[in-house]
Amino acid sequence: MVWTNLIMNKENGAKAPIVLFSVALVSVLLSYLSSHLLQDIWYNDPIFLHSSLEGACICVGIFTFLTMWQNYERSSSINRLVGFGFLLVGGFDFLHTYYYPLLNHHPLGFDDISSRYWILGRLTEGVILLFGTFDRFKGPKNRSFGLVITIILGASISYLVYAYQGWFPVLLTANGGVTTAKIVCEYILIALFLLNLLLLYPKVKQEEYIIEKYLFVALIIAIPAEQCFASYSSLSSFDYTYGHILKFVYYFFLYKGLFASTVTHPYLYYETILNELPIGIINYDKYEKIRFVNTEAARLIGVTPTELIGLSSLVFEKRFYKNGEKSTIRDVREGTKRFNNVFRTIDKGADKVELEISGFRFSQGGWLLYFNDAKLAHLFENLQLQTKTILNSMDSMVLVSDATGRVTMCNNSFIHLTGFTEEDVINKRLGNVESLLRLNLSKPSKIKKSHEGIEGCFLSKDGVNRDIVLNLNSVQGIDNSLIGNVVVATDISSARKEAERLRQREKLAVLGQMAAGIGHEIRNPMTTVRGFLQLLGERNQYAAQKPIFELMISELDRANSIITEFLMLARTKHTKMKFQNLNDILNHLYPLIEADAFNQNKQIRYIPGTIPSLKLNRNEISQLVMNLVRNGLEAMKAGGILTIRTNLIDDKVLLVVEDEGCGIPVENLAKVGTPFFTTKDDGTGLGLATSFTIAETHNAQVDIKSSSKGTKFYISFQLPDMLQDQGKMIV
Repeated sequence: MVWTNLIMNKENGAKAPIVLFSVALVSVLLSYLSSHLLQDIWYNDPIFLHSSLEGACICVGIFTFLTMWQNYERSSSINRLVGFGFLLVGGFDFLHTYYYPLLNHHPLGFDDISSRYWILGRLTEGVILLFGTFDRFKGPKNRSFGLVITIILGASISYLVYAYQGWFPVLLTANGGVTTAKIVCEYILIALFLLNLLLLYPKVKQEEYIIEKYLFVALIIAIPAEQCFASYSSLSSFDYTYGHILKFVYYFFLYKGLFASTVTHPYLYYETILNELPIGIINYDKYEKIRFVNTEAARLIGVTPTELIGLSSLVFEKRFYKNGEKSTIRDVREGTKRFNNVFRTIDKGADKVELEISGFRFSQGGWLLYFNDAKLAHLFENLQLQTKTILNSMDSMVLVSDATGRVTMCNNSFIHLTGFTEEDVINKRLGNVESLLRLNLSKPSKIKKSHEGIEGCFLSKDGVNRDIVLNLNSVQGIDNSLIGNVVVATDISSARKEAERLRQREKLAVLGQMAAGIGHEIRNPMTTVRGFLQLLGERNQYAAQKPIFELMISELDRANSIITEFLMLARTKHTKMKFQNLNDILNHLYPLIEADAFNQNKQIRYIPGTIPSLKLNRNEISQLVMNLVRNGLEAMKAGGILTIRTNLIDDKVLLVVEDEGCGIPVENLAKVGTPFFTTKDDGTGLGLATSFTIAETHNAQVDIKSSSKGTKFYISFQLPDMLQDQGKMIV
């Protein structure tokens, strides 16, 4: 543990090589002392001690491989190389131990076969570590394939060394000392280890390199070990003993490095991350016992993590849950893989903490629970409710999207004006909503950019075309990154209609001034002319011209009626009104309407609804109704049905006149109600204009829907405030 803390200390930084060298130096000195203590034992029983130390090194090599094998997917390339390489080295060390000269297992005349396998093992170490340092070996994706290659390579080389012993130089003298060839091999190994140290030197200064730090220490220890194996005089000399002790020590550091980089460090790394999370986390194993508790979970519960480790869910709930509430995982044990937003109260003695808990089951068994203080959840929910209330109180349509452009919220105005529901737009992309509404803008807009005051129009679900002014604003996070968009669209259809109505009123005001100035001046001479024509028509000498006089009189009457309508259109005098029921006026007009329809071989369908009385001028409303009815009858062919309907909708009395004619062309729809605009051969263009003026005088709104199947005129009368408040005078 002391060595690990020194090697992995994050504060080492640039001093890391010095610290690692110090660890290696202390290990070398301790090994030296150990060698002196073991020298007598080695001298008296070299077979036992040699076999024990080599056996320990073989085990370390196998453990190194097994550690890599179990963690193959998350092992780095150097870890994989060291794992497979030291399995190979362990095989060579086994053969070196088996053919140890004092055991007499070697072939006759080849006492140094043990040293040959020794050199193979050390060369394999040097080459493997060199490749690993260069990061050139990525390792096979399939670990079984790597194992097969390692076994084949080790078996092939071992066989060649055994079968063709004459190809290799002699490595041991007659008394067990080293030959020149062995000395050369050992110094080649030392050169490889020094090269590895130079390559590792810049890496060990960096925190993210784990196994490299341990390799650095191991290589420093390996160099004096190889020096010992290059200089011993016999198999019982001190150098031989010291070299084997050093070899075991540097093997230990190699294994420690691989274990730390694949097991210890990742575990500590993720444990650190989990402990720094602002939410509580508890991990249960498949037996429902707590295996891990992070710092925040312990703080919320009011204990230390060690107090919770090992507790079963049953013990936990009895000890901490208020009023015997069940454990969340016991609630959902059968057939459920996750749960969300379950509230539990933790009893901390005098204090009570409500937790909002969520969790999920692992595929191999066990649970992960994550939770936080419910106060935060309540605050967040309240903030969401406040935001939603503010947005829903706006008259403008609002869409909120995330950074990817997916809609996360829409307000009530959007639903009311478009006719679409939340399900139609939530989680849809803004581009899809644009297509859904058939949005047509005056200039293109791009998500992730802010746009203001773009005019356009869209088609609601019920087919109403609405004009809007659109503002698109991007929402920036605290790091200035895009976290969402807010689209605000204001319906200006009514404003445009009001502007058009004001323009129309201005026109009518001008017409009124003209009418007031010249109306009487025109009528007076027309009355005189009409009188003289009547007198002339009564005289016998003009009897032959009487039909002409009558035609002239009828034309004068027609001109007079036009002037009358013209004066009414431009009238600014206040209309006298009184409370009366629209249905009464329609009932009074019905015989006249029915007669007109009968004369034209057409039908009338009259559907009066239950409506309140309104402030109306009977004569003007009669004129409005007759204008709409006669236009509808004239638009239909014989056999057509004209429908007149009244009802009460949203504090408004609605009069509907619907015909089954050919409809009004789209290009003419906006001109309907304009003075002197007509498509009839004998029309004046003042009938509907007068009707629109009468509707305006009665504070009513005129809407038109037209198609090839007919036209509908909707006249909406606003209820007086007293009726809205008291609900009186309902018929």
